[in-house]
Parts: sequence; C-alpha cells; structure tokens
Amino acid sequence: MTDGNADLSRRAFLTTAAGTAAAAGAAGNATAQEGGSKEVIVGPDGSLAYSPGTDEPLQVLPGTTVTFTWESDNHNIVVDSQPDDAGWEGNETIENTGFSHEHTFETLGTYEYYCQPHQSAGMVGTVEVVEEIETEAPANANVPQVPDSAKTLGVATTFAMVATLGLAFFLMKYGGDYEFEEE
Repeated sequence: MTDGNADLSRRAFLTTAAGTAAAAGAAGNATAQEGGSKEVIVGPDGSLAYSPGTDEPLQVLPGTTVTFTWESDNHNIVVDSQPDDAGWEGNETIENTGFSHEHTFETLGTYEYYCQPHQSAGMVGTVEVVEEIETEAPANANVPQVPDSAKTLGVATTFAMVATLGLAFFLMKYGGDYEFEEE
C-alpha cells in the first residue's frame, strides 16, 4: 500500500525536476541567441570568393564573432560600407593561406567588403547583423515521416486484433453447448 505523502512527494519532485529542466533549457537558448561565432572561408578551394558572404550574405546576431580564415593566397578584406556606429576596419594587408582575422559584430546593419586584388573578379562579401536570423522551413516540415518498419508493425498489430475479435465473435455467436452425451 502506498502512503499518500509518498505520492505527493514524488509528484512534487517530478514537477520540480520538469520545471528546472525547462528553465535550464530556456536559459541555454537565450544564451545561444545573444551571440556566438561563425566562420567565413576566404578563397575556399582556391576560388575568388568568401564563403559564406559572396553568393549569399552571412546573417549574424549582434555580439557574434566572425573568424575569416584564409584557404588560398593573396587576399585581404577591405571594408566598403558599414553602419555609421560600427568600427570594423577589416584586414587590408594581403595575407596567405593559414591566416585568420576575427571581428565581433555588435551594430545592426549591413557590412559590405571586398578583396582588393580580386574585386574586379567578383570577390566581394556581405555580413548582415540582424535581430533575428531568417531560416527557411524544410519543404516536408508539416508531413510526418513514418518508417517502413513501423508501418509493418502497425499492419501486423491491426491484423492480430481483427483476428482475435473475429474469433471471439465466432465463439460467442456459434459456441455451442459442450455437454457430451453418455453412451
């Protein structure tokens, strides 16, 4: 027999544990949203591009530190435009593979930059500091995917239930008197 107080204390424990876990999860998400770090590859695979940045802007939240890492030679970062209150100076010295440059973006707005030796070849980039990062929903976001093994198990379970109910109905409807006549 269980004691009513034992149930109450278990219930209180589970409620407290769930509340603590939820609070810890929310605090972890809030910390992750305030900043973080990102990486931009300068000249990936020997190309004349910033990745990300050239083909599509890199979106970051205020307080995000972006590390620019050189993967090919003879590149730099010249700041073309930035918000009025920002103070990013880029890295105008020509650098080679293995060099890296970091900057923490604090001011909301668009930062445009280019590689001076390769600007005419299209080596330009953009960083957008935004309040909220835009993400696209996956194409199948609203359609749940059920594994084939679960479908097979569901069909087998349904068949077993129907067979059991059918047998029970048959035995109840046509089940006879099982008394045997004595000879």
